[in-house]
Amino acid sequence: MSDIKPSISTLSFVGFHVNSAIANGHLESVSFDELYTALEQGQLFEFLDSKLPSEFDFSLFKAGSDQHIGFHQVINSIAGGLQGRERKKLGLSNSNHGLSLLLAFILEALQHHDWV
Repeated sequence: MSDIKPSISTLSFVGFHVNSAIANGHLESVSFDELYTALEQGQLFEFLDSKLPSEFDFSLFKAGSDQHIGFHQVINSIAGGLQGRERKKLGLSNSNHGLSLLLAFILEALQHHDWV
């Protein structure tokens, strides 16, 4: 694994899109398990695009780009440290609220200064 980190604007941009998708009625469209699987595969953006067409615009983060790689690495690392402890650490108990979980991961990345 390389030491690439996303920019703060990448984390914010994705967070705003996730928040918008939740506000547009997609709170229960992604489960925790689906989120973890997509992160482990390094395919989160692609998964979200296919699961919720036209909700996201990740065109700035082409597969293989530093921002794409950095985002996945940082968020996947945070997810690994919180998996199974979502309720205790993040206050999230409904496993159908994967977008809320992703937003919490982004906030954790911001808080831990996992960005450039």
